[in-house]
Amino acid sequence: MAAVVSTLGSPFIVTAVAVALVVLRLGPSLSELLLWGAIGLVCGAGIPFLFVYHLWRRGHIGDVHLARREQRAAPFGAALASGAVGVVLLHAIGAPRELVALGCVYVALGLTLTLISLWWKISVHVAVYVACVLALALVGYAGALYALIGLPLITWARVYRGRHTLVQGVAGALVGATVTPLVYWIALALLPRA
Repeated sequence: MAAVVSTLGSPFIVTAVAVALVVLRLGPSLSELLLWGAIGLVCGAGIPFLFVYHLWRRGHIGDVHLARREQRAAPFGAALASGAVGVVLLHAIGAPRELVALGCVYVALGLTLTLISLWWKISVHVAVYVACVLALALVGYAGALYALIGLPLITWARVYRGRHTLVQGVAGALVGATVTPLVYWIALALLPRA
């Protein structure tokens, strides 16, 4: 069961689901929904996953969950670059400020987790899960915070599988819960209104 929870709670999957739900919430037309969704999914989940999968298939990393802290730098760098491109594209095509701000959250959270991972192993699964739940709440999904009930389950799965300690899981939750609203509100304050 821990392996299933860990896989379903993977940052790639959680990010993809969150992007789809946010775009559904903000997209006024089908064409915008598809365009914004494609950019968000490709840049936020697709490219990072394909990069990790490529490294794993070539034997450069041990698994797609990046269990070894030392193997996180290149995949995290690729995710940051891909996320930054996504933010620029979303801004350039006139996507809603809220969506661009969440793209900024993605990059800021990724940068924070990358810097921490240079010295210490933090649970990216937990951080991304918390960030995505908060992102849904920030764009107006009533009841999104109820999804935090899944937080102990994801943390348990990561600890049970020996991938993290409880402290690393709690740290991930705290980082996700701090970076997400802070960067979102700062980005909204700085982004021009339409």
